Amino acid sequence: MWKHYFNLPRPVYILCLGTFVNRAGSFFIVFLTIYLSQKLGFPTTFATKCMGLFGIGSLVASLVGGQLADQVGRRVVMLISLFGGALILAVFGFLQSKYLIMAATLAFSLCIEMYRPAASAMIGDLVKSDQRTHAFGLMYISINLGFTAGALIGGKLATVSFLWLFCGDALTTFAYGMIILLFISETLPSRRKTPFPVIVDGEEFTGTPLPPEKSATLTEAAAHISRDWPFLLFCLSCLLTGLVFMQSMSTFPLYLSELGFAPDDYGRIIAINGILIVLFQLPITSFISRFNRVTVIMLAAAIQGIGFGLIGYAATLYQFSLTIVVWTVGEMMQAPFTFAIVTDLAPSALRGRYMGVFTMCFSSALMFGAPLGGMILADLGPAYLWNGCLIVNIIAVSLFFLIHKPVTNRSDAQLNLD
Repeated sequence: MWKHYFNLPRPVYILCLGTFVNRAGSFFIVFLTIYLSQKLGFPTTFATKCMGLFGIGSLVASLVGGQLADQVGRRVVMLISLFGGALILAVFGFLQSKYLIMAATLAFSLCIEMYRPAASAMIGDLVKSDQRTHAFGLMYISINLGFTAGALIGGKLATVSFLWLFCGDALTTFAYGMIILLFISETLPSRRKTPFPVIVDGEEFTGTPLPPEKSATLTEAAAHISRDWPFLLFCLSCLLTGLVFMQSMSTFPLYLSELGFAPDDYGRIIAINGILIVLFQLPITSFISRFNRVTVIMLAAAIQGIGFGLIGYAATLYQFSLTIVVWTVGEMMQAPFTFAIVTDLAPSALRGRYMGVFTMCFSSALMFGAPLGGMILADLGPAYLWNGCLIVNIIAVSLFFLIHKPVTNRSDAQLNLD
């Protein structure tokens, strides 16, 4: 099991270390709704709308970050994103005005979310197809190991001072930028001299050919991606599961607050998610790697939907903890495969753009999922919200089934090329 992780390139380990450092202080998103509603006294709808605003910025940043990652390089985009994000975080805790808070939230998301497609593209550059599941799995462990520490530390800090949350987040974000600056080199592939072949339904699909020795323009990239229907349906399916998952950071803490639980209670039980991933992600990834990737993702979406659906029937912290265990199992099954599949589907010259479009799924989930979940919780009640999560995931499972064959064929073709 362990040999797959020991044979990864050195920069992958450095990226994982930097990600852990950054995530250990990523308090902004986790505690934003609690900070705005409890500390500053703003309505629940405003808190979730700010989460939606963060999603809007993330949506734009995903496209811009993906485009720039292919044009100017992965490393440059990551440095601008992390150093810029740290600067905004350093002043966020001093803002009191609604409009300034909204502007800062949007600016932070525009800046920090450019990092994601660039980082994912860099990992795709560094490893071959048969290593990608393990590389992204290791990265996911780093994210959640940091998240676990961050949730526990953040829950304690929130009871003392929310200002410490934002300053700590700024410090760890800056530290990650320094790690990349000092230890990571650019991985942008050399320009291809031939059109990029892709396999769809077992046949070659060349899309819009790239001009020799230059990267694709935005128009050429958009034309190619718009014809890649298996990839687009894959993104739609992941968007639906993302809409549900985002409730864990937006409406779930608000729901617990309405039931009388403290922010520290949310911090402690949500840390279960990270602990389980740290302990079991590697063995689970090694075990499920032998099965068809799309089949595993379908099963994962079903399990995740059941876990969120059960939240509406929980009443104690112990019961809420059990629901987290269920949807975390689905998350652990899905996480290593999604980015690996996108990397396999993407031509190397468009890897950043493909990752940018895919990252939009999570940005869109945050943009629509947080405010929509907040409105459902406030206007219709928790039963509609949590049962609705189950229904949305069932739809996602159906879409995954529709693209099972073409996505599998293309992943297998990429594996054979490597």
